[in-house]
Amino acid sequence: MATIASHTAEPEVDAVRHHYEVGNEFYRLLLGPSMMYSGGYWQEGEGLTEALDLAQERKLDAFAELADAAGKDRVLDIGCGWGTLMDRLTRKHGVREAIGLTLSRTQADFIAGLDNPALTTRVESWSEHSAPGAYDAAFCVNALEHFVPSSLSPKERTKRYRFFFQQVHQALVPEGRFVLHTMTAEAQPIGRKILADLKFLQRSEFAGMHIPHLHELAAAAEGLFEVVELVNEREAFARACRAWLVLLAERREEAVALESEEVVARFERYLDIFAYTLEDRFFNNFRLTLARKG
Repeated sequence: MATIASHTAEPEVDAVRHHYEVGNEFYRLLLGPSMMYSGGYWQEGEGLTEALDLAQERKLDAFAELADAAGKDRVLDIGCGWGTLMDRLTRKHGVREAIGLTLSRTQADFIAGLDNPALTTRVESWSEHSAPGAYDAAFCVNALEHFVPSSLSPKERTKRYRFFFQQVHQALVPEGRFVLHTMTAEAQPIGRKILADLKFLQRSEFAGMHIPHLHELAAAAEGLFEVVELVNEREAFARACRAWLVLLAERREEAVALESEEVVARFERYLDIFAYTLEDRFFNNFRLTLARKG
């Protein structure tokens, strides 16, 4: 596999690296062997942590099917994390080459250790990516939340989302599928606790992050993509957050030794915030399957 580094001046870089360049061993402890940082597909009666890896595998296989990726030549994973989806696509679903974009050097190093020659990781922003040819399918799994700064006006945010969908549209073959997994915000009254917790996220963990409203995404994708499927997977993401909290609690001393008390406490608070805001329907987590128009 190849890792290609490039300079990027995108506004989300510092915030992303602050969160994702915590050591890979810490994330392995937190996420388990699957190293997947999004909701999983549990079946009724399965244990929260016992079936976490299986739940993540089910999700990845579902994504491959939704994107019609099996046996395809090239796919793109925008915000590829630790390469779990790409690795699954190439090893199980016959994808010949998977290209992943990340802003985290530690994630790129982890992917290099997967020893999979079908993977290429580029340390660059989605907005700077220039593909040598069209992709057969594309994925963006809980990464879009980092791509548009909260400091932008609503009009400027819409432009930025539009640019994102234009970039994906340009990268895909005609009728190519794009599977997008993203949190969205609901228009609800904000109580004192939620306000304090949102300020914590903005200040400490995900500086400048904007969680989009569904209507922002719909407006930005109009004319570029056909909506094939729209599913709210809020509960699955909340369940994953609860599973990670359990895993972290079980090995807390080891986690503190790997990083620090401050880092562990930060993660405990932010995971609890996401879990309860998803459970209380303040946030949603949508799976959108889109097909390129034109």
